[in-house]
Amino acid sequence: MEQKEVNSADHVNEDNNSLSEPNSPTLETVSGFSTCSSPVPPEPFEPLFSVKFSGTVEKDGDVVKYTIKSKKHADNNSYLVQRQYEDFEWLEHCLLTANPLPGLIVPPLPSKPAITSEMAEAKSKKQLGSDTKTLIGDQFNKDCLQLEQYLRLLLSHRLFGRDEILEKFLTEKEPPPRAKIKRGIFSRISESLETRKSTHKDCEEFFQKERDWLAKYSVQIKETNEAFCSVVYSQQRLCNVLGHLATALTLNRGSNEAIAKLESKLCSLFSEALEDARHGLQVLSYNDENSLGAYLNLYASYIDSEKEMLSQRTNLLVEYENANKALDKAKPHKKQAAEEAKLAAEKAFEDCSDVARQEIKKFHRQRVSISLTLLTNKNTDCRNCHLIAIMKDVDFII
Repeated sequence: MEQKEVNSADHVNEDNNSLSEPNSPTLETVSGFSTCSSPVPPEPFEPLFSVKFSGTVEKDGDVVKYTIKSKKHADNNSYLVQRQYEDFEWLEHCLLTANPLPGLIVPPLPSKPAITSEMAEAKSKKQLGSDTKTLIGDQFNKDCLQLEQYLRLLLSHRLFGRDEILEKFLTEKEPPPRAKIKRGIFSRISESLETRKSTHKDCEEFFQKERDWLAKYSVQIKETNEAFCSVVYSQQRLCNVLGHLATALTLNRGSNEAIAKLESKLCSLFSEALEDARHGLQVLSYNDENSLGAYLNLYASYIDSEKEMLSQRTNLLVEYENANKALDKAKPHKKQAAEEAKLAAEKAFEDCSDVARQEIKKFHRQRVSISLTLLTNKNTDCRNCHLIAIMKDVDFII
């Protein structure tokens, strides 16, 4: 999870189950980008709060409440609040509504956990096979890690991290009053805009290189995420089979004859060995899912946030181009209004571009540094380390 940007040496978060953002390579080492035409970078933003999810999760029917511990660095005051997933959806909506600034790469909210029995059944069939009769239990620990990561990404963002809405979310006992969010009504502002593609290359090399990189990386990260999920699901299916086989062996009941007793003892020993193998595979699958799996899942979603931001900028670019054309064709008595419209469109586009440059650079620093953190995480399997290293090298080459 991202915590803060620093200029010191790389470090690893004390909590090895969460992703941190240590100091990372400069943008020049990532994807071949340069810092040309960029404004002076702002000072590193220090998060105002630190957050940690408690292991205490309350479930009442279809309602799951997560306990969040937070600490405000300015006065060392600590807070303990309970929130539902719907509160996080409302938080995201309020932050986007209060900060409609084009150019932002918004941290992605994790998908809704499987709370109802229907959701749990669908998830079990997806991971264990359509013919399974086993239901995967609640994975509250995984849900807590993902939501904790989401809050840390918001807190480390120089705009969202200062927002009073986020502070109230972390400090006020009562959850924020929320209305049901309907797609198409309370959706992101940019989603209401028609996505328009420019018929020519981007006017700035920085953004054109980013678009070219994004086109390749988005395919790679999503395909890798799907393939990795398939591996984890296969491990879970194997665990399920080993468990059934171990149980079947313990049900063996022979006669009192010596050979039958020996058979029963061998079946019992074999059952214990299968249980040990199942447990080891479960631990391996759990660590894989919460290390490399969390990274792949996060950035497969984060890429969509960047695409959305670039679409916003494209919309503003098209509006700027149209304003220029309208100015050229404007009649004398409409010239002043057309000039004002052109200047407004130009300012909106340039402001968006300035914000977008900083967001893209921060995004790449964060992305690469988290992969470096995974390489040094003791819970990361050596096989995954090799895959992460390959991914990092591919990032540098693209």
